[in-house]
Amino acid sequence: MSASETRPLPLLERFRWPLLLVVAVATLTGVAVLLTSRPRPVTITVLPPEPTAVPTATATPGPYMVYVTGAVANPESVIALPFDSRVLHALEAAGGPLPSADLERINLAGRLNDGDQVHVPMRESGSAQASASIVTVATPTPGTYTVYVVGEVMQPQSMVALPVGSRVEDAVQAAGGPTGKADLSRVNLSQVLGDGDYVYIPPLGDDAFITPTPNGPRRVHINYATAEELDDLPGIGPALAQAILDYRTEHGPFSSLEDLDNVPGLGPSKLDALRDLIIFD
Repeated sequence: MSASETRPLPLLERFRWPLLLVVAVATLTGVAVLLTSRPRPVTITVLPPEPTAVPTATATPGPYMVYVTGAVANPESVIALPFDSRVLHALEAAGGPLPSADLERINLAGRLNDGDQVHVPMRESGSAQASASIVTVATPTPGTYTVYVVGEVMQPQSMVALPVGSRVEDAVQAAGGPTGKADLSRVNLSQVLGDGDYVYIPPLGDDAFITPTPNGPRRVHINYATAEELDDLPGIGPALAQAILDYRTEHGPFSSLEDLDNVPGLGPSKLDALRDLIIFD
């Protein structure tokens, strides 16, 4: 045996096949790991921008239809009147009150609603003579309340315009002050007035007079209302009333229902319910 035949093979030569096998297994394992761990393709969806909402203007309420009966020139008349009209306007549209009309028993400053009936009563036989003329002491301007003052004042049957926050005493003074027969102990002179209120000053010793039935709910001036007044509105609780006050303090007075819609918590249904119950400047 020669020396070349007995010389051992190099180490690499002896383990060539096992090493190739290990490399092959490692390669296949790496490829498998790469394939299984590759992230899934991401699908990108391009969404077109939503169309810009076009603000819609609040529709002005159409004319109100009211029915006027009683002591007017044209009784039993169905009359169309503009939105925000008052009982006085209904009487004027029906030809005016008759001389026998008892205008102390109807609230001429009351705001009308669609479908209202306005009945003008006649003075009872033997009652004191009352003038059918209407005295307008002041012309209403934005930010004022209009009230009707009758009874024992120097200018009875007066439509007077007063600043928001006025009291019954202010209305009496605007109508010329009380007469010597006025029973002021039966009138709350400190009561705060609302728009469309009726103020009756009774005479001494007369307990039989019946004041007119209110002509619909009192309207709330949204820019001057307190939290308690707002809470009385339908759908407005203490939290929402405070939200309205906070928004009004931060952004200033409201000018329309669109402004009021910016208050969190007020939606279209609530605003629609408030439409005829609130007024702006």
